[in-house]
Amino acid sequence: MTFQCTKKLIAELKVTVSDKEKIVSEPLYRWHAHLFVYQRRKCVLVMNNETRYNFVMHGLKRADFNRFDQLVKEKIAENLLAEGIAQTLIEKYLQNVGEATYTETSDRSILSQMNDMIWIAQDDMDRNMRESNELGINQVNRFLNDYIMTKLPQLFPRLAMLEALENL
Repeated sequence: MTFQCTKKLIAELKVTVSDKEKIVSEPLYRWHAHLFVYQRRKCVLVMNNETRYNFVMHGLKRADFNRFDQLVKEKIAENLLAEGIAQTLIEKYLQNVGEATYTETSDRSILSQMNDMIWIAQDDMDRNMRESNELGINQVNRFLNDYIMTKLPQLFPRLAMLEALENL
């Protein structure tokens, strides 16, 4: 599994960055990640390079950044399960993940889509706070993956991820 991180996130993680030209993992096992702050809480948006499947991890602490790769795997499983994807497909994906490597970002179109998703997530979290005084991060993550991305043949990241997992 390869995490392609923005400079802000690399500084927060304090990890050694590999050369991005030497990435050998399959595109389905590559994820871009970007650190942002929402209401004075550190958050990370993680987006899959191939399917654009994405989710927000909110309220991260130092201990979370110390075990970032494990946390992301847990959140991938949690979010895919919440999407209604079969446990067997999720387990098959996670068995093939391998060791985590960190590189700098490499795709400007993914960064642009990530910035859009962050803006949409913050807007949705603001609305949730006004209406129910809760972030509703799980609802936000479901909403993000039902957002149309024209670069995908399936249009929706949730459907693209489901198809990719079924074809493993």
